[in-house]
Amino acid sequence: MSKTQPELRDMLEIAQDEFIMRDRILDILKDGPKTILEITEIMGYPSREVVIWLFGLRRYGFVEEVGRADLDGYFKYELKEEEPELAE
Repeated sequence: MSKTQPELRDMLEIAQDEFIMRDRILDILKDGPKTILEITEIMGYPSREVVIWLFGLRRYGFVEEVGRADLDGYFKYELKEEEPELAE
């Protein structure tokens, strides 16, 4: 592997960070809809990891796409009006 590229983290490591990152992403989206690239830039994490966390949020009903994709094919994501109830 090249020394200029960081080593990719294992999927299990990324998934373990999901609950911590959920709150961070939700805080970012409180300021309004953002694309994956915008969220990645704010968080400072690789887009590969942000996609995994964001799609988890989407799957469990925390966020949703807004409108149509931009010219580069990226959707904006926003908080859903009603947050899902979390299992206790």
